[in-house]
Amino acid sequence: MHKPFVKLLILVTLFGTGFSCTNDDAQSKFEAQAYSEPANYTETSFQGDIVRNDTDDWRISPLYLGLASVQPIFPNPVQFGTNVTLEIDIKGAPASSSIEVGYLNQSNQWIFLQQQDLQNDFELITFLINTRQFGSSLSQAQGLKRMLVFDGNQRLISYGDILIQ
Repeated sequence: MHKPFVKLLILVTLFGTGFSCTNDDAQSKFEAQAYSEPANYTETSFQGDIVRNDTDDWRISPLYLGLASVQPIFPNPVQFGTNVTLEIDIKGAPASSSIEVGYLNQSNQWIFLQQQDLQNDFELITFLINTRQFGSSLSQAQGLKRMLVFDGNQRLISYGDILIQ
């Protein structure tokens, strides 16, 4: 009598573990792509309209698929010393209490730029970032930079590239 139940329990456990591994594998692959060298960028207007799309930019991680969306950073490209806007729409869990934005420097190390606390599970977060945060001079800041968006638990939500001129 207990044998069918035990078999069912084992089957459900194995099936659930398979989904978990697949999701973990997809998240790991996404993160590896995020830390790769930036090669292109999504060109946007001052109003946020997409002029030319880079299909690698601003995708949503498997963990946040359906739970977040990102408006590509605008304007892009941008002149050194001016502001860019990045909008992230959180549509539910598993977001932690905050969202963090940073970029990868020349040594591929994550440099923190800004953080905003979430007030609820459904929220539009707007980051206003001055390009001087990428370096104190044009020579330090200019070029194609990979930006990363994390939740407060350091789980990657999205990434994309910005060209500073």
